[in-house]
Amino acid sequence: MQNVFICLIILVFITITIPFLSIKSDSRKNQPQNLYSNFKNKKSYVKNQHIKQDIGFKILDEASGNIIDVKDLDFIYGTVACEMPPSFSDEAIKAQAVAAYTYYCRLRSKETQSPSKNLNGAYFTANIANWKIYTTKEQMQKRWGKNFDTLYSKITSNVDCVYGEVLQENGEFILSAYHAISGGQTEKSSDVFGGELKYLTSVPSPGDLYAPNYKTSAEFSKEEFKSKLLNKWKDITLGENPEKWISGTNRTESGMVKFITIGSKEVKGTEIRELFNLRSADFDINYTDNKFIFTVRGYGHGVGMSQYGAEYMAKQGADYKQILSWYYPNTTICNINEINHN
Repeated sequence: MQNVFICLIILVFITITIPFLSIKSDSRKNQPQNLYSNFKNKKSYVKNQHIKQDIGFKILDEASGNIIDVKDLDFIYGTVACEMPPSFSDEAIKAQAVAAYTYYCRLRSKETQSPSKNLNGAYFTANIANWKIYTTKEQMQKRWGKNFDTLYSKITSNVDCVYGEVLQENGEFILSAYHAISGGQTEKSSDVFGGELKYLTSVPSPGDLYAPNYKTSAEFSKEEFKSKLLNKWKDITLGENPEKWISGTNRTESGMVKFITIGSKEVKGTEIRELFNLRSADFDINYTDNKFIFTVRGYGHGVGMSQYGAEYMAKQGADYKQILSWYYPNTTICNINEINHN
């Protein structure tokens, strides 16, 4: 009887664990799931950090062509609503708020010092109606309907906790890039943007492997594939055998395609991503049954904070400061008043 009982326990254990093991083994970038085991299950609540001067953001709305002035706090509400689902954990939302505020404060600082002619005095562009970069409270009411009060309250209360906080290195705003889902390991800035920044380095992000649509696919007939390539690169030579069109792939340490040789031409992985409208440049290509099939991992450029990775960390007990220090190592959080604006 005792042996039967032990067998039943083992069977239950296997039934529970096998689905998770299959998810892990499905990735080239297996990471230890106890990576965040030192995080205490705590929450950080910070009093609203007043800033000396609410400069505001001048935003060029792409749809209307108008330049609108938005106060700092209202802008953070609007950009967090665009960038992260309000269903995410409080600490992930706080991390997003600090990262986004830092990113656009940096843009504002640069545009103030050296304005771009095409912006006509604005600091950057957005599309309010399409929820690109920034949207308004009115747009949130339209989209969220009866859930507006609950969702808006969740975003604003978390943003209020960290308002005024930014990420800095050597007294300056950092380039706090972020993306939706990494391939399991974030990318170095030098591999994607071309510039080396010690705080935009590659770090493990195993939670991304569990994100919805972490892995996607896209199919193109031989004719579609060829047509897109020839329209993009007139001088490309492909040859008669499509099985030999893909002859070499150069990847970053994290797995993203840096360069790929197609026919007679070596092109960037980011160019292929754009040409075929892929979710990321972390992909494989296979030719079968007269079709080219892309298998794609992650969503976005892969540099800086992974938003789904941040959500995973929050669920493991990390607070927003731990999330930010993980994805932006060698940086510190400070009040915006402490930043060198010169």
